[in-house]
Amino acid sequence: MSKSDRDKRLQHGEELLAEWGVAADTDELGKAVGRDHDADLAIAARLGGIAGQASATTLRGLEEKAADKLVRKEAKRSLYRLETQGVHVERPAPEPRKLFSAAAEIEGFVSSIDGRGDQLVWLTKPRAGVLLHLFGVVNDPEGLKDLNLAEVSRKGLRSLRDELVQKHELRLIEADWRYCDLLIDRAFHWSSERGHPGGDYPGLRGQLTSEPVAAMEPLIFKLLDRAAIEADTKLLEETTSLLDENEFRTWFLDRQTVAPYLEQLLEVRDSPLVLNEAQKGERLTTIVEHAVQELYGGDMRDSWSRRLQEVAYFFHATARVEQAKKTLAAALALAKSEQGGKGIPLLEQLCRTSLLAYWQMEERRQQEQASSSLVVTPQQAAMEAEAKRRSRG
Repeated sequence: MSKSDRDKRLQHGEELLAEWGVAADTDELGKAVGRDHDADLAIAARLGGIAGQASATTLRGLEEKAADKLVRKEAKRSLYRLETQGVHVERPAPEPRKLFSAAAEIEGFVSSIDGRGDQLVWLTKPRAGVLLHLFGVVNDPEGLKDLNLAEVSRKGLRSLRDELVQKHELRLIEADWRYCDLLIDRAFHWSSERGHPGGDYPGLRGQLTSEPVAAMEPLIFKLLDRAAIEADTKLLEETTSLLDENEFRTWFLDRQTVAPYLEQLLEVRDSPLVLNEAQKGERLTTIVEHAVQELYGGDMRDSWSRRLQEVAYFFHATARVEQAKKTLAAALALAKSEQGGKGIPLLEQLCRTSLLAYWQMEERRQQEQASSSLVVTPQQAAMEAEAKRRSRG
């Protein structure tokens, strides 16, 4: 990253700290860590000028755990500044040198997850001047959908990432390779249980590492505190704003998924009973409520919650911390819900919008069909009679 980019981010970070009213002391700066990548950058730069063990401790945490590379680099630079001022910096004892480490050079990449539960996961490892590139498409909860291992140059890998963005608007971000490994391994076992493993992941994995698959929780929980998110009820209330993000554009439910509820909506329209607008509204509301409870509940509840956690990590890693918090709030609420998506504004709006969109399509189709037909159905006759009655009244 160029110096000008760093300076711009530092300036933005300082503006955020001023907006939040963060004082220029070590304790206040430490409490503000994790809210925004640019703010973390500014905090790391400030702490390098505040000599003391507390500054060193906070900087060590940023150097080890910050998701943003520039923040880690800034923390390292500030730690060096502290050491030149005589501050002792505690560093972990170096591990015994190994003649060969299969895992140390592996890198992991993930995409966001789409509304069908599909996610792109990569693992790469240098070998003999090229990269071993393991490409996997996983689905939650169906399992492993595609798997391939090939050799590629670093330039070729960059070109492939650029092409995914330009042609498919699909962006990959860096992630702990062990977590990427876990995602593919879990998907392999899910699909194997269904009788279609989707590829020989254990066999291909052996060309990258001999380490056992690590048990890990979703990466977002390394960045955001679960209890703090659950305690902030405002986050859940504001989740409908997430529909403005590109990552949620594929989350609208497909016609096949909503078909049973769409049929019920059409039955209300085609009912031989003449219903007033209030009665229709009540029936429509009831149908949508059942849909949001059943589609996001039952056996699919945990899958939807996991998907939301993955999107939350993607938001955080792409410097959209507030969006990450709101998405995680929805994920945690769903994980505890006994009524599916009911009470979760994001999921209620997704379900309602999907249903009404298909209903409107069907309405237009029926209108076009009726305009070309000389036959008047009983429903049309009833509607026309009701319209005439209201006009006379």
